[in-house]
Amino acid sequence: MTKTIAFANQEGGVGKTTTTVNIARAAITDHGFKVLVVDADPQGNATKVLAPKHQGTQTCSLATVLDKSNSSPISDAIRASEWANLDVVPAGGDDLANAAQSLVTIKAGRESRLKKAIADISDQYDLILIDCPRVWTSCLSTRSLQQTPLVVVAELGQFALDGLDRLLDTVEIIQQYTNPELTIAAAIVNGVQKTKRMGHWMNELQGALINLPAPVPLLSPPVQRASFIAAAQESGRGLDPWGTVKARVLHQTYADYLTSILHSIDNGENRNDAEV
Repeated sequence: MTKTIAFANQEGGVGKTTTTVNIARAAITDHGFKVLVVDADPQGNATKVLAPKHQGTQTCSLATVLDKSNSSPISDAIRASEWANLDVVPAGGDDLANAAQSLVTIKAGRESRLKKAIADISDQYDLILIDCPRVWTSCLSTRSLQQTPLVVVAELGQFALDGLDRLLDTVEIIQQYTNPELTIAAAIVNGVQKTKRMGHWMNELQGALINLPAPVPLLSPPVQRASFIAAAQESGRGLDPWGTVKARVLHQTYADYLTSILHSIDNGENRNDAEV
């Protein structure tokens, strides 16, 4: 059964795209999955890394899929990435932001357009990953991700954790009023350094996640700050062929993350089945 996972935070620069890309890489290499990455961020960073020929305005992209006046099927927007067994739905650049704004005038159905589009092609993939935007709109929001678990991506520090707090507040409101099935499967921390300050913020983050009504697992080990991560991403290469021991170890960490995320999702589904 196809799994769909969304990577989110309401603070920019915390590594959502880096996490999405490296989880996707681990999925195709270590798990043997056929994977689709949906770039739902108008900045298009996932597209830039995975399908650089399809950046910006495109004839078919997520923007045209969501466009209320000239909607195209998502199957037309799928593009092969630079890696085998990994496809991408390009964001469409500024057109995606414009399409999202145009949907504001639709009274019904705007928040289900993304879900329905993905459902049309989900049987073609083992795993679908959504790189969410920092600034959410009605059609690119937690409301549109019914039955799609979130993975929270964070960095440590006051501003980054403020963004996490806003995300958790948003999730709680949506669970209460519009989408009770919305769940957070796990949290991943990027850019960690071994300092007292980082230790303090790690404790703050762990406390925030543990004290939620449904505690969220914080995946371990956290991703340490390292220049080779950005270097590999900018070159369009995975960490596994990067050629250093540290890069290969980190690639394995992402593979282990995916195993833990899928386990968390399965446990949540089993709990829901038992309650029914």
